[in-house]
Amino acid sequence: MRTVVLTVEVVRDGTGVLDVSWELAGDGPVDVAVGPTPGTIDHDHPVARVDGATRVSLPGLAPGRHYVSVAPVDGEAAMLAAERVMPLEGASNFRDLGGYRTKDGGRTRWGLVFRADALDRLTADDLAAIDRLNLQVAFDLRTDGERTKAPSALPASVRRGTFAIGGEAARATPLAELFHRGPADSVPDDFLHRVYLDMVEQDAAAFGQVLNGLTAPHGLPSVIHCTAGKDRTGLAAALLLSVLGVGEATVLDDYTLSRLLVSEHRMARLRPRLAGLGLDEERYHAVFGAPRHAMASTLDTLRGRYGTVEDYLIGRANVTPATIEALRARLVAPAPAAGVRGRGELAAPAPLRQAESGTAGDAQSMR
Repeated sequence: MRTVVLTVEVVRDGTGVLDVSWELAGDGPVDVAVGPTPGTIDHDHPVARVDGATRVSLPGLAPGRHYVSVAPVDGEAAMLAAERVMPLEGASNFRDLGGYRTKDGGRTRWGLVFRADALDRLTADDLAAIDRLNLQVAFDLRTDGERTKAPSALPASVRRGTFAIGGEAARATPLAELFHRGPADSVPDDFLHRVYLDMVEQDAAAFGQVLNGLTAPHGLPSVIHCTAGKDRTGLAAALLLSVLGVGEATVLDDYTLSRLLVSEHRMARLRPRLAGLGLDEERYHAVFGAPRHAMASTLDTLRGRYGTVEDYLIGRANVTPATIEALRARLVAPAPAAGVRGRGELAAPAPLRQAESGTAGDAQSMR
């Protein structure tokens, strides 16, 4: 029986060592190789060959984030993984949307679409790490006022797609606005659900433009971001992952990860405001953080109104069926066929290579 890699997980410990674990069908040895991008993994010089185990620690790697390939020595398809969260100093919620399993057995491709919080506090080391991602476009979902107050620190070489998305969660001073009519405990538990429904209806075209932008020439790799990286960005990511065929439980897991990535610096600035409004941290996170029920009920409502997320995007957000097929072709690595050998998951899909032959001037169509 040939060895097939089923899953790979990469986690950085507190000392900077990468812990890589995997699940196999079969029990043959595997080669573990690393690289700064999916396309630069050095398969000819693996950092480890592992036989009889499904875990390895990788100390002494070069600084920065690494992509890891686990490949059976017998030649079956490699599986790629990476740290989901970029270890940055000036942004706490910058992460890769790759590696999520789809309902048909494929996986979303690593290193093509990232989601993030505000990018105005990036340090020189952060910018060096981001430079290795080869970002082409930053889809900025903030309002004009937010962008003026906190301009992005990304270099000018990363083109901007600016799509201001409104709703109360996007206001520059959301907490004060929320409570000016009453005490904190009067805010309903489903507040974010209501905000999200307002966004997906009123700003459907903007969400559609983001998804359309991912299929434009030089539209990848890209990052989608707002201020906290959880509401507007969370909706965009949920819509994208859903239409790519990622299961809802995984879509919700991705959304709720923002709760774990709220920086202590952000919370330290927020606590005095919460105290002044009579709102404790637990209540804040339950109502305004990234509560699972908020996104789950929003997706349920979209299905009730439109049939499927795909129907919503086509009928309300001006996304064509051809664009949806292009997204799937570019962003999903299909499940390897039985007996197919090689590094199939690591190769860029043909539609992406063709798109990259386009011109950079198309960025203006995003504005």
